Amino acid sequence: MSVPAGYTSLTADVGVLGYRFGAGSDFDSVISSGFPGEGYQRTDMDGFTHFFCTGNAEDAFDWNPLDDRVKIDCDMGQGASGGAIFTTRGQIISVNSHYESEDGARENDDLFGSEHGDEAVAVIDEINA
Repeated sequence: MSVPAGYTSLTADVGVLGYRFGAGSDFDSVISSGFPGEGYQRTDMDGFTHFFCTGNAEDAFDWNPLDDRVKIDCDMGQGASGGAIFTTRGQIISVNSHYESEDGARENDDLFGSEHGDEAVAVIDEINA
């Protein structure tokens, strides 16, 4: 798809992160980014301020091969969904999705996203074909 005259593409204006799909779910030194409106044991998140978490990503449940979630310790909550989880080299490995709660109360500071495995690789390959 070409960009009409007088317009520019989003990636030309703001840049683009690469991706690292199909590489598993364990990564050292990742960054999670979002605009949370609330957080785990936090009161300073307003949904307008950009927050980051840094740490390691790991397989959320390595004992369950059907659970393909990535987990990072991160206190961001609602509003951070869709924000990238990326390596320090700028490669997206997942996106913020959800946290664990019971009866509406958040249980811990774990933030989850999907592991971008073989299925994501197939989608990207199809798009780039």
